[in-house]
Amino acid sequence: MLKKIYDMPAGTLGFEAVGEVDDDDVEKVLVPALRRWIAERGKVRLLYVLGSRLEEFEGDAVSENAKFLARHPTAFERVAVVSDEGWLAPAIKALSLLLPGEVKAFGVRELPDAKRWLADGLDGDGSSGSA
Repeated sequence: MLKKIYDMPAGTLGFEAVGEVDDDDVEKVLVPALRRWIAERGKVRLLYVLGSRLEEFEGDAVSENAKFLARHPTAFERVAVVSDEGWLAPAIKALSLLLPGEVKAFGVRELPDAKRWLADGLDGDGSSGSA
């Protein structure tokens, strides 16, 4: 499942993958939250935590996530992915070439740094100023 992270800096949105994540989680949790955010605020600064509580991120979920990114590529201002999976950092680097925004990988111990990076440059009201 995907769980919303509530202790995020103003102007940022975060989700943690817990247990098994499938395409229904993306369609019912992530996509509606992203659509609302984009409609209300424009640009998204998004945190994904793929930490020790993740058991499996199914291929269908990855596919649904990629479809949303493909349909809204300019909506993502910054995306931080937090994980200790070794294969993920090169994948994030490749993804960063496809999106106009910034994408960066962080280790699990660097979660506070990921949140700071996402919020860096936001004004006090939580908007990015570039929406």
